[in-house]
Amino acid sequence: MSTKAKILSIFITLGITLACAVRQVAPPTPASENLPPTVIVVITNTPDVTPTASIPALPGSVIYDDGENILSIDPNTGISKVLLSRTELETALAKDRSAESYTYGAKTPFAIKLSPDQSKALITICSDLDARYRCLFSDHVYTLDTGSSVKLPVPPDAYGVYWQWSPDGSKLAGAAWSYNRALYYPIAFFAVDNDGANLNLLDAVVNDRWQFAWSPAGGAIHPFSYMMNFKSVFADKSKPQDVSIAGLDGNDAIECLAFSPDGAKVAFSVRRNTPKDHEWVYLANSDFTEATQLTEYDIDSRYLCKVNWSPNRQFVHMRYEYDNRAETGEDPTGSEPRADKLINVETSSLLETPKSLPACGWTPDSNLIYETKTHDGGIQVLTPGTNTPVELPAGLSSTVLHCPLSWATE
Repeated sequence: MSTKAKILSIFITLGITLACAVRQVAPPTPASENLPPTVIVVITNTPDVTPTASIPALPGSVIYDDGENILSIDPNTGISKVLLSRTELETALAKDRSAESYTYGAKTPFAIKLSPDQSKALITICSDLDARYRCLFSDHVYTLDTGSSVKLPVPPDAYGVYWQWSPDGSKLAGAAWSYNRALYYPIAFFAVDNDGANLNLLDAVVNDRWQFAWSPAGGAIHPFSYMMNFKSVFADKSKPQDVSIAGLDGNDAIECLAFSPDGAKVAFSVRRNTPKDHEWVYLANSDFTEATQLTEYDIDSRYLCKVNWSPNRQFVHMRYEYDNRAETGEDPTGSEPRADKLINVETSSLLETPKSLPACGWTPDSNLIYETKTHDGGIQVLTPGTNTPVELPAGLSSTVLHCPLSWATE
């Protein structure tokens, strides 16, 4: 075979081989067919998560007197700030001579009363002594944000005045008192502007009843007295107006009263000649009309009383304690334990309170504050009626060791 014929035969053989090879190659399989099947996992159960325990936030601020300072305390953290320092006030206003006095017999924290809006404070200091080493008191109105102060005028022959702030803080009223040789006695009611101006004699104190309550509008006071002498005494020296209450006798004595937070109602207690050691509590409109009896109970007649409305106006707490005014010379202690009463205004019913815990005020959300009578002291907060404890942050419990002055809403 010639060389050309051999080369031609080789090409023909290669062509046939390639053609067969092409026919034997399978078409490519789509890539998706070579992947493993997709697995979809559906979670039907949410893993258990244990919530972190927390104490609900408490509203407002606690105003507290620790003996040295008046503090404003955040109830949630226990963090406090000093509103007033007695050391600084004594330096700025007057030296406190209570430690030298026969009245007290030892140094005692001088009285501080904040105005309703907490912008001012009434400071009462034993600033001088008489020949018998009894305290002569001076009163000062101190403005917190500026540090300025004014000294209130003292009525003639008075040793002091039991001043109380008016609802708007623009005025003060109170019963002046003095001594007749060794005998303590209250003199008369006075009113004065918070800048010390316009000291007005209002009315004589009758039957030694020095307590009173401001009317909601702030224009008049109501000295506690027998019904035959019960009246509205006006701060601007207008003629007093007699107040009559249907269903009460002239010899019934008003022991304490307070107007509701909205000023629409008034709750008050009455004591009578017979039976002794018994008290009746009434509710009326703020003008003393439509009086109805809420409840009655036995009570030691030596107790002074105070009416404390709950902020939601559903409850009235009646606080009882012996007279602790050192200037009277009376023994401020008694043989009976303190008795508090809690009244549901809507149902006119008495509610149970812990026997061993004296109540001393309300929280802004209408729970009762109780003082723990233990060596270390402290407070508890309970819901009225059920006495369910309200958990308090540790910071507050460790700081507030006795009843606060108030639990302010802001």
